[in-house]
Amino acid sequence: MTAIDAHGLSVDVPPGWDGRIFRRAEAGELRAADVPGAAAPAGERTFPVVQVATVPIPADSADYGSDIVPALGASDVLVILKEFDPDASAQALFAQQGMPQALDPEDFDPAALQRRLDGQAGRQVFFNESGRAFCLYVVIGSYAARNDVVDAANRVLGSIHIYPASP
Repeated sequence: MTAIDAHGLSVDVPPGWDGRIFRRAEAGELRAADVPGAAAPAGERTFPVVQVATVPIPADSADYGSDIVPALGASDVLVILKEFDPDASAQALFAQQGMPQALDPEDFDPAALQRRLDGQAGRQVFFNESGRAFCLYVVIGSYAARNDVVDAANRVLGSIHIYPASP
């Protein structure tokens, strides 16, 4: 396992998987070499994103991994944890308290994907934890093999830690 820790988030990346935690640059902010994409428009705030996958993650990957999903094979998994403005944690969408540590394979649905690809399925959960608002988005490469594939995703979820945001 490789532990990654940044922006008040940590995750253990299993051997053979790829993973990162990053926050896109805001307008006028110097961009670190490992931060993908252009800076956000003026006045827009950015928040951390965790990406962990059984396939390589492109350096300039989209937050929700739309460029990763087509590469997923039957036994592959993509786990995304995207943070939103802390003020959103009081909104009804983020009412669930705490990130799920395990997802039920039966809750995965091909219709839950941002873009449907044959055989794949996804699960999206909005929640708040430690005064922070998040979306957990998990894509599995095979709905038919969801029991085995979701088990691998759950091992990653069990390793994610969310700490209170620093001022």
